[in-house]
Amino acid sequence: MKATDRRPTPRHPAGFTLPAILVVASALLILAVGLMLVAGIERKTARSFVDRQRAELAAHAGLEEVKAILNREAANDDFLIIASKPLPLQEGEAASPKEQAPYLYLARGTMAGASVNYRYAPLFSAMEQPSETGLLAAPDAASLTGPVTKEFETLPWTGNISTAWIPVTDENEKPVGRYAYWVEDLQGKLDPRVAGNSLGENGDHIRSEWPFPPSRPLDDGQPSQNVIALHALDPASGDEPQGDLTPRVIEGRIAMISPDSVLGAIGVAAPLSRDPDTGLLDDPLASALERNVSPAIQSYAEQPLVPFASGISGTVAGRPKLNINRLLGAPRPDAIDEFSGWINSGLPEFVQRKGGFPEDYLKTLAAGAFDYADEDDEPTVRAGVYRGIDGAPFLSEIVLRIEYLGSIAKNNRRIMNWRMTLFGEFWNMTNHPVEGQARLSYEVALNTSPIGAGGRGRPFDDPYFLDDPERSTHDLTSMNGRYFSAPQTVPLKPDEYRFFKFATVDYAIDVGRNNINLNTTFTLTENEGDARGISVLWNNQETERIAGIVRDSYGMDFNMLYPKQGSQSKGKAAIPGHSYGPYGDHINNMGDPRISHYLRTTRLGENSYATNVSPNRRNIRRGTIFDSDSSVKRKHYGRVMPSEWPDGGHDSPVGTYSLLTNAYLEPDITKMKGPATDARNAPMRLSNEGRFYSVTELGNVYDPVMWYPTYGNSRGASGASDSRTLNDSAQMPASRNVWPDVSNASPAGTDHGGGNTLRIGRPEHERFDKPGWRAAQLLDLFHVGIVDSGDRTDREGPVVEINGQVNINTAGEDVLRALAAGMLQQDPELRRVTNRAHDVQSGRFAPRSQLIEIGTPTTEKAADQVAQALIRSRPFASAAELAAVENADGVPIFGNRDLYEAGQNLEWTDAAAEEVFGRVYDAATLRSRNFRVWVIGQSIAGTWEAPEVMSEARKVFTVFADPGERNQDGAIIPQNAKVKVIYENDF
Repeated sequence: MKATDRRPTPRHPAGFTLPAILVVASALLILAVGLMLVAGIERKTARSFVDRQRAELAAHAGLEEVKAILNREAANDDFLIIASKPLPLQEGEAASPKEQAPYLYLARGTMAGASVNYRYAPLFSAMEQPSETGLLAAPDAASLTGPVTKEFETLPWTGNISTAWIPVTDENEKPVGRYAYWVEDLQGKLDPRVAGNSLGENGDHIRSEWPFPPSRPLDDGQPSQNVIALHALDPASGDEPQGDLTPRVIEGRIAMISPDSVLGAIGVAAPLSRDPDTGLLDDPLASALERNVSPAIQSYAEQPLVPFASGISGTVAGRPKLNINRLLGAPRPDAIDEFSGWINSGLPEFVQRKGGFPEDYLKTLAAGAFDYADEDDEPTVRAGVYRGIDGAPFLSEIVLRIEYLGSIAKNNRRIMNWRMTLFGEFWNMTNHPVEGQARLSYEVALNTSPIGAGGRGRPFDDPYFLDDPERSTHDLTSMNGRYFSAPQTVPLKPDEYRFFKFATVDYAIDVGRNNINLNTTFTLTENEGDARGISVLWNNQETERIAGIVRDSYGMDFNMLYPKQGSQSKGKAAIPGHSYGPYGDHINNMGDPRISHYLRTTRLGENSYATNVSPNRRNIRRGTIFDSDSSVKRKHYGRVMPSEWPDGGHDSPVGTYSLLTNAYLEPDITKMKGPATDARNAPMRLSNEGRFYSVTELGNVYDPVMWYPTYGNSRGASGASDSRTLNDSAQMPASRNVWPDVSNASPAGTDHGGGNTLRIGRPEHERFDKPGWRAAQLLDLFHVGIVDSGDRTDREGPVVEINGQVNINTAGEDVLRALAAGMLQQDPELRRVTNRAHDVQSGRFAPRSQLIEIGTPTTEKAADQVAQALIRSRPFASAAELAAVENADGVPIFGNRDLYEAGQNLEWTDAAAEEVFGRVYDAATLRSRNFRVWVIGQSIAGTWEAPEVMSEARKVFTVFADPGERNQDGAIIPQNAKVKVIYENDF
């Protein structure tokens, strides 16, 4: 190595200088004192002993420099540990058989207006300090080490490390020693004392299965990170366990007492041979364990802080995240205000996702989040402001049976007799059974055309009739200007549809003297301007309000003579979530009743054809639309098929039944038997655990975005023409099989919506796929408390436990694969569509499909695509950035159907689509507090230009940057944060 003209002097940026210099100065003082002591010993011992002590002290000076950086910069919870990427090969350069050793940096973000700047502290000996940048990226290590470097070998399978020599002088500036160091991140490895379990059948590894959230601990006595697929380190294994790696590791845990004790603990017998070129152990399993696990990793508590990341407001970056479990336990109105206000502060553009949504979007998300997790079935509602989604069922169909019973003469007056019967079909959209008291409002603006010389009749819900027992008989109750049915117990199984009879009203209407000239026919009409709606009370709380139902403007004709042979029956039906507006001008929606409350600019259109009613089963306009459609059933209006919704899902069977006639309420529709229900088909998922286990569970929250359904151009299809087909012709375009996501071409709308939950860990809507808009960035603002503890204080507290989480900024491919690997468990009804023609004969009335099992996207090994995409995309300033990771082809890696064999024919729920992301996110950290410091110290004589090495010490220290005991609010007390040496060895 060519010597420099003068003694090299390390340079440090202002942000890192003071603490490092102070601690290193202390170390050098110790070294100087040591040298004085050595001078005394020198007179009594051999010179070699003196040189050895000098080299040891120089090595310890290197350790002290690392401790100085960590004591200062890790005495907080917002630092990042990132690693350099492998250097690209130069033209003609042959690839080394050994891995390139990464160079670590401790990075800190600061806000610069609306942008983020990052500064770096190298965790290797360097002569220069990197410049501050606006882009998080590991600086070039070679530019920092200076001209005088030391190459040395650390790990057998990595190439040589090249770092700067840092000088040590005596009080006369005479060179007496030097040191070089390189820091290895242990937290980029798996902790074999935590990862892996054998809790499955026959001792197999398992992950949490539906209906439990994927983050729910498998066993209260074990850490939550035991779900990491340790078995995936075995080269012979895949998504499903192969071999006996996990049970051997579990059995050997008691013997894992030092950094290199794993192989012995699981019974790998010596001698261990290595490939001389790669440095890898010849035994593939032993090699995988040696490179990817470390039993020296210490657990600790951490205060989750809002990251310094793109899209985050500078007003909240670096502040503590909100614990949604704490909010869940707070008074609900206060919690909703705090939840929504925090989003508005941290992601000020997020509210623009709402499109034409008429209420408070952020508060509606808050209400939905708390309703998802709480233990009751009562939705959180503040009329006109927000409305959560809980276990209360939704109106699926409304039927009004109208019977003209004939007329009689009474006291020389002509009395016309009517009977109105109100039926309501409820749908329990959730995966939990529900039971409560339901009431429907009785709102009937129908009135008769002129009879005899009289004028148009009064509406049937006029108090003139309903408040007079001589004119009507009923059990309705007047409340707040409307009449409501008596409360009725409504029990529903998961995903069950069921009709109930809510009200029967008999009328005796005096239309004049008995000798008036009666028309042979007359009509019941309801003008659009007079249209009434309907309200639902669930346990005396209004959970749904449909403002108006537009009935047939032509009215319903009745024959005065017909009742001599029996009553005349007509029917009016309406299906929330389907068609809106008057006949001929319908807006056809996707059939999700959750959006019905918000469609305020249009009124619910009636379905006046009896043969279109589908009692006690999934809605389908069978008689006049479905049966007359093509074999693939392109006409979409009047049907509920979650598999076509933007999120996807599974279609409940309709079952076989006879088509009804216009006297369709004979027999009683409440007694018609529907098909068996299955909770696995329910399109809406609730936890009801009374807590969140992971912030990723926010992905189950209903997202009421309202945009005009507009396709983007893809697969050679025209987005514009397909959108016209969907909306104007009410047909699913031949080139599509689902309703569109919100594309960049979608205008905000007030009359479309449904079929979406927050996309956290699967491809985001195109229009929202940018910083500050992505649903996944809610993970930057919220957290949950310690998962492994049943103590409410812990789960609502300000800290999380880091016990087995892996630094995804530094982890190797095998480790990242283990975080993701495993068969999907959150959708037991995973299916492949085999034929788009609807299977009518079996009663499914949906595309033909078959059950399948799938795991993680893979090319060679399980989860290879995930691991490679993560490595390609890092470093990450925020773990939420994982959700937007793409592979080399620009394809989103999480929740993308195209990465699976079934492709677009894969039918799954959003929970399954987000499952792999949830695994990685919950097992991830961006920080490390566990390291190994590799140091070489030398005692030297002579000059800097021509140094003579007298002795050399090679030390490796396992260190833990212990945050120490924290404040009550979770913040680190700087004086309590100390770097501790756990192990010390020579190498």
